[in-house]
Amino acid sequence: MAGVFKEIFTNIILSLFYPDASWLKELTSMDHMVDNNAINLSQCGADPEVVENNNTWPLTPSQRTDTGIRIPLATFDTEPVHITNVEEMETQYNKAESVSRQHANTLYKKACTSAAFNISPASHTANTPVLKTTGAANSSGYKALTYNDITDLSLAFDNGDLPQEGRILLLCPQHKKDLKNENIKLYKQMMTDKEIDGFKIYTFTGNPKYNATDGTKMPYGSATGNPSSVAIVTSEAMRAMGDIEGEPEKRWSDYRGWLLGFQMRFVALPFRAFGYGAVYSDKA
Repeated sequence: MAGVFKEIFTNIILSLFYPDASWLKELTSMDHMVDNNAINLSQCGADPEVVENNNTWPLTPSQRTDTGIRIPLATFDTEPVHITNVEEMETQYNKAESVSRQHANTLYKKACTSAAFNISPASHTANTPVLKTTGAANSSGYKALTYNDITDLSLAFDNGDLPQEGRILLLCPQHKKDLKNENIKLYKQMMTDKEIDGFKIYTFTGNPKYNATDGTKMPYGSATGNPSSVAIVTSEAMRAMGDIEGEPEKRWSDYRGWLLGFQMRFVALPFRAFGYGAVYSDKA
């Protein structure tokens, strides 16, 4: 362990945090805007009025009032792992590096779960549509997600005048199974193309749950509620990485080895209440 520097371990976290196939990588990066583990943004004021075929001059000017927004990055801490001196000497691999990689994967999964919750609608609006599945009852007691439900979600995005480019859909495991059961040939084609009805397809196990009674999002980390798939316009959502702290701490007197853990500052959020949606499993 001697001679191992903090930079080595933080670089391991960074190198593994944005894998190429990650939907999180699709979001607009705001890393360059991070200052003291926070982002300072301006929320634009109201759009100007448009006068058609005007014949009255001069036009009355108005001022736009912007609002400053400070967004602190969330803090993610991994619980420390104890690596003994004997383990480090007797194992045929670098256990500290292996532990660091495991922590990176765990941080990534937790950050993705937080991001999916933040960029999913609290409830239905024209600009953040929340739809219900409409298929036949499945083995889990829900109405199954159908390909037509995805078409309806795409139509809801169109009706809300949401951008066509950069649409992604995070399929939850239940909805992935529903589509397989409905038409396995179409499912295989969708996964080969990585796209359906304008949405680039990803699968994710950490999507939020919804209350089937009123269609509202359940609290973060809720064990109850119905599964959902989340749709996002990537230009309307951001991600930002702040400080990463962590290195092996030698604890010879009480642990005869080292403690290794990490703290990461990260946030992913929509820029505004616009450009994201969800479809959740309705009760059968």
